[in-house]
Amino acid sequence: VLEQSGSDQTDSVFTQPVPGDSVSGELHSTDPVSGDSVTVGWISSLHGISGEVLVRLFSDVPHRFDPKTILYLNDSPLQIESSNINRKRQAIIKFDGIDSPEAAQNLVSQWLTIPKDTVAELPEGEYFHFQLLGLRVITDENEELGRVTEVIETGSNDVYVVDGAGGQLLLPAIANVVREVKIEEGVMVVHLMEGMR
Repeated sequence: VLEQSGSDQTDSVFTQPVPGDSVSGELHSTDPVSGDSVTVGWISSLHGISGEVLVRLFSDVPHRFDPKTILYLNDSPLQIESSNINRKRQAIIKFDGIDSPEAAQNLVSQWLTIPKDTVAELPEGEYFHFQLLGLRVITDENEELGRVTEVIETGSNDVYVVDGAGGQLLLPAIANVVREVKIEEGVMVVHLMEGMR
């Protein structure tokens, strides 16, 4: 489940790890959470001659990009007329009323969002990537490490990029490292294994 909040947040799901498990996410995100919207796509380029655009998807919510779905671009609603999703987390999307490459050109290099209050609730212990971005990261010995600035997908488990006064750390999203996530407090508690600095 991926979606991203503000101008650049995805709704990938992070499940609180249990010892021995790895945690997988969905997509990669680079900006902290902000605003009342959740980013679900990035319009990367034009496609074809009918006003279609190529969209990098930041959501794996079923039916998020189905025809008749309303997405927002700069707070303006756009209704999907048709979509064709491929396996590379990209879709060719045609929006109602956008019928030429010239009209579609105004959409390129823009974020597609949904209102944050429309994002589905997750089971306890699972989090969207946008909820993790910006969290303050401390060790289980109460050492301040910095903030989560990026979530990178690696295939086997996500990696959290933490930037702080001591530099940048790459922390695997596995139970041996991520001990606790306290969304309400804005904190992630981690255990630094040997060689992580």
